[in-house]
Amino acid sequence: MNRKTKGEDFDIMFEMSRTVNCSNIGEDGKARNSAIVDFLQDSSIFHLDSHPVMSPFFREENCVMFLVSRQIDIARRPFYGEKIKIRTWTYELKRMYGYRNTIIYSENGEPLVKSIASGAFMDNVSQRPRKVPQELVDRVKLYPKEDMEYLPRKITLPDSEPEVFPPLHIMKCYIDMNHHVNNARYIDIADEYLPENADISRMRIEYKMPLKRADTAIPRVFSEDGAVTVDISDENGKSFCIVEYTLK
Repeated sequence: MNRKTKGEDFDIMFEMSRTVNCSNIGEDGKARNSAIVDFLQDSSIFHLDSHPVMSPFFREENCVMFLVSRQIDIARRPFYGEKIKIRTWTYELKRMYGYRNTIIYSENGEPLVKSIASGAFMDNVSQRPRKVPQELVDRVKLYPKEDMEYLPRKITLPDSEPEVFPPLHIMKCYIDMNHHVNNARYIDIADEYLPENADISRMRIEYKMPLKRADTAIPRVFSEDGAVTVDISDENGKSFCIVEYTLK
């Protein structure tokens, strides 16, 4: 069940309820890293699609919001059969970009996952950044930032030699309706290079270039004490996506 939280003017806090099912879990019976991203991005998309200000603009102007980065802090992973609530809202909005918090709660209101996401407005035809009217920005209601640590959007690669793995085969199941690898599928790819039974407390993701089926993607993995960073890059070392894991 999806619902918008009522409020004055154009209130944009959005909430949806889910049950963690077998399609969301890993071998340990808890939500996979990519399933957590699926929950977060689904709520954000439903939110934008139903928004009384932004949705008509996106539709009429053929504009989209391109995800630039995400930080995910995991207090506890939801488990199989658990009922969860995902709540999302915007805390900062400018003419070219916006920031949102998305929180996954247990049924009794315990925060399980906290997230920050940044996105840029893009023209859907030219695939170039664009500015939205200030009048539209002024109509959107903002909410306070969630109480959590806010790290930089950009991820700095470690100053060490990575382990370079063979090129990836970009399968059809990775591709979404935008004709490139879905945001959550980058996590499925990067998870393959984590240590066995790795316990993650934080993920930071920087989306730099869309990865498409015709592209060659090479994983470069940096391992340090307490952290693993996976740089999914092209043959010249230009990054498509960087995923930084903080290990417990």
